[in-house]
Amino acid sequence: MLVVVASFLFAASCGEERERPTAGFSLGVASGEVTSTSAILWTRADTAGPVRAIVASDPYLRDVTARIDAEAAPERDLTVQVEVSGLQPGTRYFFRFESSNGVSETGTFRTAPLADAPEPVAFVFSGDSDGTRVNGCPAHNEFEALDRAREEDADFFLYFGDTIYADAGEPATTLDEYRAKYRENRGYRALRDILAAMPVFVSWDDHEVLNDFDGQTIDPERMRAGRRAFGEYFPLRESEDDMRLYRSFRWGATAEVFILDGRQYRSGDVADVCGEDVVPTLGAPGVEQSGLRALAGLPERTDAACLAAIEDPTRTMLGAEQLAWLEEGLRSSDATWKFVVNSTPIMELFVQPYDRWEGYAAERRALLTFIAEHDIRNVVFLTTDWHATIFGEVRVDSFADPRAVAYEFIVGPIATTPLQHEIERTVGEAGVAGIVAVVSGLARPDCFDLDSYSYAVARIDPASRALTVLAKDDTGAVLCEKRLEAR
Repeated sequence: MLVVVASFLFAASCGEERERPTAGFSLGVASGEVTSTSAILWTRADTAGPVRAIVASDPYLRDVTARIDAEAAPERDLTVQVEVSGLQPGTRYFFRFESSNGVSETGTFRTAPLADAPEPVAFVFSGDSDGTRVNGCPAHNEFEALDRAREEDADFFLYFGDTIYADAGEPATTLDEYRAKYRENRGYRALRDILAAMPVFVSWDDHEVLNDFDGQTIDPERMRAGRRAFGEYFPLRESEDDMRLYRSFRWGATAEVFILDGRQYRSGDVADVCGEDVVPTLGAPGVEQSGLRALAGLPERTDAACLAAIEDPTRTMLGAEQLAWLEEGLRSSDATWKFVVNSTPIMELFVQPYDRWEGYAAERRALLTFIAEHDIRNVVFLTTDWHATIFGEVRVDSFADPRAVAYEFIVGPIATTPLQHEIERTVGEAGVAGIVAVVSGLARPDCFDLDSYSYAVARIDPASRALTVLAKDDTGAVLCEKRLEAR
């Protein structure tokens, strides 16, 4: 409790105006995993003991729908998750938690429409939120992009990838240390506010455990500790396999969302094989881009061992089971739009591909070819991780098979160093120009911004079936806009 109080006092000294934490429930409330008839509700009590969730159809919680008793237990770090069921589709509900020590703030969510209902959809998405504090002050910002996202009045929030930075500051390695990182992030009012204002669907990327980790080489105990803390601090419906995170949900006839786990099943990357080769695929046989490689001080051709490692068909991003699940889900879905929540970019960006789909070329090609050959229409990848905003087509292979089989919207970060500053810090301003030349000239995005904190809002009009996505910065200014017509 002293750690939480201290974080609020430090924040005040850094200039942010905060309301006094709610007695008994200082880290707020959240809802998630919403269906047309149910939702998971979350809070963390400040002390152990009985807790009751109250759900109602009015903001004053007079017309009570459900009362659910639970326990804030030390073995779950006092976090509480309860499921409320028997709800009405497409209906607004309000909730709060009560204990002998106080009453939480009131949260709200709207249930999903029925699967065949042609309802409009609006949702916001982003990721990459490093809440690390240095001498009590934020290392980056106060998560202001989430304030702007909350103002969009969306149906839900897709929060995926680097929801904490467990390896920033004092790195977390144990369960209690991972838990402390989530408590640190919940000290930011903007995060608490958006989680109270709309349901959240979450997934992880690397920084929930360790930078660029994969399931093949990570210490399994460390991964389990990171996964457990992640499950404790978000409203998640746990499966029989307590490690599984990939899942899907439906939002009316208009949208189906497939949430991927791109970490715990993936093979190790091949950066050690490729060494300092920053653009390896541009040195492949038949790809005449040796001039760009020369600018990077690289040989005309990529080392054969590097190309072979990237193309190795035994290496996987998703694992066989998850890949088959995704392919069958996309193939059988009758939703107008199929959204794939993706922790690392799948479009070709060419530069440093090792931690992205491009570094797992055989599986990437197999998935995109499957989409093309089965004529699966209106597939959209939603991605964070790159600390930049980039909108563009997803092609099978820009040189050998330039079919655009999907579209990708990359946004973020909420609170970490934007890509342009990362590049400048590493290789200087000239390096930025080089990255921009490669990305803009070869990836050919419709729009990009490398120097902003950002989120995106997606809206689907059921009458026209069109999808419109706007990326906005932390002031609400539009960075990129794209309208896609349904095929």
